[in-house]
Amino acid sequence: MANDVSAQRFLIQIADDLSSGDVSFPTFLDAAMKIRMALDNPDLTVDALAKVIGTEPLVSAKVIRLANSAALNFSGNDVRDVKSAVMRVGFSAIRTLAISVAIEQLMLDREMAPYAGKARQLWEHSLDVAALSFVIARKLTRINPHEAMFAGLVHDVGYFYLLSRVARHPGIAHDDDDLCRILSQWHATVGTAVLGALDAPDAILDAISGCETAYEGDSPATLANILHLANRLTTRPHPFSQPGETPATPSAAVSPAVAEILAESRAELNSIRSALGQ
Repeated sequence: MANDVSAQRFLIQIADDLSSGDVSFPTFLDAAMKIRMALDNPDLTVDALAKVIGTEPLVSAKVIRLANSAALNFSGNDVRDVKSAVMRVGFSAIRTLAISVAIEQLMLDREMAPYAGKARQLWEHSLDVAALSFVIARKLTRINPHEAMFAGLVHDVGYFYLLSRVARHPGIAHDDDDLCRILSQWHATVGTAVLGALDAPDAILDAISGCETAYEGDSPATLANILHLANRLTTRPHPFSQPGETPATPSAAVSPAVAEILAESRAELNSIRSALGQ
């Protein structure tokens, strides 16, 4: 078991940070915060956003990759510059790509090494849910697929934030049980605080908080429904899920109609996973 006094102090510190609104961001969120500030400008132009993104090579590469993906490149004409890529993917996708880069940078942090395996599994789960959310939104609803993709990518951001904090406090979690207990208890509250600091829309926060409500249909009506369905359909299990939270056989939870849509969208799903995660 973890040292109870140390764990208590750790959790109290996080609680104090959250209650004061002082979310202590590690450096992996620097790029995301910079792009968030640019996107907050109501007069932001494509040229101005392209210049901001151009200062972040990793984000630039992801924007161009997503623009040329099977999901967005309907003409088959590849773009090679950031401005053209921004015009194709749209502003709403940029925040998603910035968060993607941020989390990848977090996983490269040497202090995260003890949790590298779990972090990688969580990242693969998030990528899959994001891709599924995009396709589900586009094929089965009128909800903005880019909004759904962002929600899918960040729905577990509280876990990543907590992992980054635990990694800097050796002794807080001595085994997987300790780690799961801390993350399960705090991830929802922390995730809401992190996304709030990133100015995530209320619709995203509401969807994430409501996505654990059971939804069994084939025609999702809300963003929360989409997230729930994507979590049911993912083949990448959540490394910190508790018994009963994730279906043991996701494929059994999908109707033939939805299965057909996913099969037809395999190229899109793969291209989105690749654009976000590589």
